Amino acid sequence: MCNSGEVCFAGALDNDLAMDLDDDHESRPCFWCTELFFEVEMDSSILLLCKYGSYSFVVKVIEGYQFEDLIGSISNKWNGLVSMRLLYSVCDHLNILLENDDDFRNMMDLATAYGARCVEVSVEDGNCRVSSRFEIGESSRSNGNGGVTSSSHSEIVEDPLEKFCPHHETKRLSADWAYLISHVGQEFRDGVKDFRLSLCKYAIEVGFRFKYLKNDQSRVTAECAFKADGCKWFVHAILDKSNRFFCIKELEKEHRCGATICNSKNSRMSSKLVAEEVLDEVRSKASYKPIDAVRFFKQRYGTTIGYHHAWLGVEMANNDTQGDYALSFNKLRSYAEVAKEKNPGSVMDVECCEDNRFRRLFVAFDACIKGFNYCRPFLCLDGTFLTGRYKGTLLAAVGKDADNGLFPVAYGVVDSETDDNWLWFLLKLRSILSARELAFITDRHTGLVKHVPEVFSNGYHSYCLQHLKNNLRDRMSGRAANGFRERVVSLFNDCALAPTVLDFENCVNELFEVGGDRAKEFVASIPLYNWANAYFPGKRYGEMTSNAVESFNNWILEARKLPVLKCVDTIRVQIMTQMCERKQLSRKLNSVLCPEYDAKLREFFNKGRTWTMFGSSDEVFEVSSLPAVVVDIRNKTCTCCRWQLYGFPCVHAFTALQKNGIDVSNYIDPLHTVDAFRLSYDYPIHPVPISTLGVAEVSENFAVILPLILPPKTRRPRGRPKVARIRSRGEKVRQIRCGRCKKLGNHNRKRCKEACD
Repeated sequence: MCNSGEVCFAGALDNDLAMDLDDDHESRPCFWCTELFFEVEMDSSILLLCKYGSYSFVVKVIEGYQFEDLIGSISNKWNGLVSMRLLYSVCDHLNILLENDDDFRNMMDLATAYGARCVEVSVEDGNCRVSSRFEIGESSRSNGNGGVTSSSHSEIVEDPLEKFCPHHETKRLSADWAYLISHVGQEFRDGVKDFRLSLCKYAIEVGFRFKYLKNDQSRVTAECAFKADGCKWFVHAILDKSNRFFCIKELEKEHRCGATICNSKNSRMSSKLVAEEVLDEVRSKASYKPIDAVRFFKQRYGTTIGYHHAWLGVEMANNDTQGDYALSFNKLRSYAEVAKEKNPGSVMDVECCEDNRFRRLFVAFDACIKGFNYCRPFLCLDGTFLTGRYKGTLLAAVGKDADNGLFPVAYGVVDSETDDNWLWFLLKLRSILSARELAFITDRHTGLVKHVPEVFSNGYHSYCLQHLKNNLRDRMSGRAANGFRERVVSLFNDCALAPTVLDFENCVNELFEVGGDRAKEFVASIPLYNWANAYFPGKRYGEMTSNAVESFNNWILEARKLPVLKCVDTIRVQIMTQMCERKQLSRKLNSVLCPEYDAKLREFFNKGRTWTMFGSSDEVFEVSSLPAVVVDIRNKTCTCCRWQLYGFPCVHAFTALQKNGIDVSNYIDPLHTVDAFRLSYDYPIHPVPISTLGVAEVSENFAVILPLILPPKTRRPRGRPKVARIRSRGEKVRQIRCGRCKKLGNHNRKRCKEACD
């Protein structure tokens, strides 16, 4: 044990421990061992190469040299430093903090153990990213605890106006790039690409330009772009064939070209580098834009990049995270096979045109097919446009669970919304559904109007009331003011909701009286059994619009922007996650009815407490609710017609049942209960690993290689691409407050035309 308290080489020799040391290392006494210090030869002394910016000087460590002596030497050499941070590197150990006497002794012991004759000490301004630092003056001394404080005679140079204009210290994400190229022998495990990328990052952060002298897969040589002006910076790295690492063989880090004066722009900030840095941002936000990347680099890296570079970088990152738009079509067959393997019972079908271009895809997971059997028997159908590079249309069939939540049953991607594609989708849909009588709520697309009754002959087709009202608005346009048009639309709405034929006749007569011939022509063009409650033969459970599928289209808004494979799988993930969450929710429900309908019964109880009930028989009752109604609990009817239309006991029926002591749950459709809700989500969707999908497509017998699936032919429309959906006539638009005129309306500061003082 030497005077420093450490086990040194000399002690090891005295204790016969030297045999445990590596034979490749020469045994030396510890640097701090004063008994053996004078036996060390002069050529074994250690040099400290102190670097600050582009300047360097050498300190030779002699007997008794301590940490405070090093601080004094540095402060005398660069007296403009107010505070500093010291880092040293020995062999593969980089950027080790040097803050006190203990660190200094450890540095010398480490250098001795590795046989290093020179240790590089980096001097950084104390205002750097890492908060560990110390202040210096003309001379400094150790405080005895390893820290460094200025002497009593030192004067710390500070900016007297700093407190009047303080700046928040920003931690740049690129601060560590300055240490990516550090010493001879440094290895880059990912080969030449890793070295080139590190070299570019290093040049960007240090602030210089370089050019390649040699640049191939086995060697890279680069020098400063201002070598003609005397700059000595140079690096040479080669491929180590034994481990395939890239290793630095020669390195001259000194700059004489003003490299420390950085520029916010650098030609080495390539689009590939941009892509690497924004990869996590793009992965977490599918709608990440190039302008977001420009701001991100300026705020987090202090670097200015052009919009074109940002666009290319974001595109590359999107391809890495979301897949290539064109190649994603070719992976659809593999995706369908893997998805059906992971989810037995699922139905997925991919069809192509004669020229092997994508035409359509149908997706229905087994969990959705089985779960829909416990949902109310109606489906909303609609198509929505895709906004990716190759456009297309997404068709969807959506129902509602026992708690009125959206329940997607099937969806598909087609090249366009045509009659033929709707027929194909409906035939696929029929193949997965049970024999229940279903009601379908759709808009009046010609493919749906024609093929829904044809494919589902035992079903009932209802037109979406919201779409009909928008059509009527168009028919009444130009006639008079908006107030008149809305009056006509309101009367048409009453006609659709009228529960009996008599009520319908009264409403439609008033509509014709106000709306005139245009209203008559419009009503005559639509079969009554497709929209009016009084004539609709099926059961819609109170659903008059296709809002369920419209909500689904809005729910998958971000997925519609992605490549087709990523789009299809993102929708799967959303449905899978929702089913898992609702399954967990169902375990917490202890009531008989789902929460929404349980709340309705409590409301009915309070509303009917003051009503009087008169019995006609064991099953027929009269409720004096003003007006009085008749409830038939055997046939589950009420003269208010709500029980028949909604499939759930109305307030009159509930009052009659409750006051007669009859269990209400026996007269409620089981599809409104918690048991049905639980069974709807009892079947999980299993993950589909799309990252393992290959591009090559092979048939089941592995004898025929299937042709590549090409993307559909599309024509880019003129002008700026449309992003926002075209709103229907009469659709309510959220008003905004203009930042200039301060008025509510549909304009902002940029489009304001108000005359302001």
